[in-house]
Amino acid sequence: MNKNIVTIDTKDTKSKEALIRKIQLVNLKSLKKLDAICKKYDIQYWAAYGTLLGTVRHQGFIPWDDDVDIQMLREDYKKLQKVPVEEWGDDCLFETGYTDDIRHDKIFGRVYQKNTRIQSYGDVEGWRDPVTKEAWSTSLMLDVYVVDHVPDNEKERLKIFDEYRPRAIHDYKPSKLEYVPHKKGLRGVKERLKMHHMKQVRQAGPTPWKDIMKTLEQEILKDTTGKRIGSFYTYDPFVYNTEDVFPLQKMKYEDMEIPVPKNYKQMLTDMYGDYMQFPPEEDRIHIHFIYADLDDGDIYVIDPIPGSLGQKALEENKY
Repeated sequence: MNKNIVTIDTKDTKSKEALIRKIQLVNLKSLKKLDAICKKYDIQYWAAYGTLLGTVRHQGFIPWDDDVDIQMLREDYKKLQKVPVEEWGDDCLFETGYTDDIRHDKIFGRVYQKNTRIQSYGDVEGWRDPVTKEAWSTSLMLDVYVVDHVPDNEKERLKIFDEYRPRAIHDYKPSKLEYVPHKKGLRGVKERLKMHHMKQVRQAGPTPWKDIMKTLEQEILKDTTGKRIGSFYTYDPFVYNTEDVFPLQKMKYEDMEIPVPKNYKQMLTDMYGDYMQFPPEEDRIHIHFIYADLDDGDIYVIDPIPGSLGQKALEENKY
């Protein structure tokens, strides 16, 4: 199908806001699919991070944000992994850190709108598909963060937080994709040395990202008897009692209701302080993509920098 090219000026705030709303509605489809599957397979999840903030403060998406974040306990995450791929339909796809899919670059799970394609400045400037050598791109996604019972022993918990978690977070993506160092000075030297190391890691085996996942999970699952829960898959420093999360409550989100933690007010205060206060206008990021194909018949090009999908689309549209 021939698609219409829509160019958006980087200074055109109204057009960018309209595009953000379109992206939000596509991601909302992923959330509705996930919600339906979780209800069918008795899987509990709850709104997290910006999605929790949006639920409480805006009853939906934060107007200048477009992604969706949810959390679930590992036992529920395992259930989600076992859901037949057919349940996700023609548009959605659930992937974990063990997937070979090149679009997946994180250790946590994601629900992708698989017929979409997005690209940012960082994707073009910093990452390459190791096979095609082209600038990397991915699809619109919903983030699924795993929450584990953490060791009651603070020393053991911090060992995983401080030693294994950063390694997994930072090493996963360059074990799968080629990084293009672009920083200068001493930081540039360190970048190039690390990327040389990660190239060796990629060459040492067919799927080094799976080895990274196994190592992290082995450490996480050594002690699951703790009374508190937290996330080893992000830099989230907070841990909570299960009574802070359960029983889950329902709150309005756009045109549906989604689960939120029981003690959501304290969690939001921990993360954002006065969470009902809007940030200054200059701190509201209106869009971070430079290219978006939302599978709606249009391709949105914000900045067709060299090597980007936007540049390629405009060149092909000439003929």
